[in-house]
Amino acid sequence: MDIIDFAWRPLYLVLRFLLWLAWDFLVWSIAWGLGWPVWRALTLGRFPHVGIRDYEDAGVLEAIVVCGTGLAVLGAALWFTHARVMGG
Repeated sequence: MDIIDFAWRPLYLVLRFLLWLAWDFLVWSIAWGLGWPVWRALTLGRFPHVGIRDYEDAGVLEAIVVCGTGLAVLGAALWFTHARVMGG
C-alpha cells in the first residue's frame, strides 16, 4: 500500500458514506415520503402498489415516478416558500 493510498482512503470512505447518506435519506426517505401520498391521492389508492414504508419492494419505474414526484413537490414547495419570503 502506497502512502498516497493510505492518505486518500479515509477521505474516500467519508465521501462514500456521505453519498450513501444523501441517497438514502434524500431520495428514499424524503422523495418517496412526499411522492407516495400524492400518487395515492391522484389514483385513489391504486398506485403505488407498495406501502409507504415498503419502497424496497417497489419496481424501478414505480420508484422513479414516485421519487420524481416527491422531488418535484419538494422543489415546488421550496420555490413557493422562497417567493413568499422574498416578496416576489
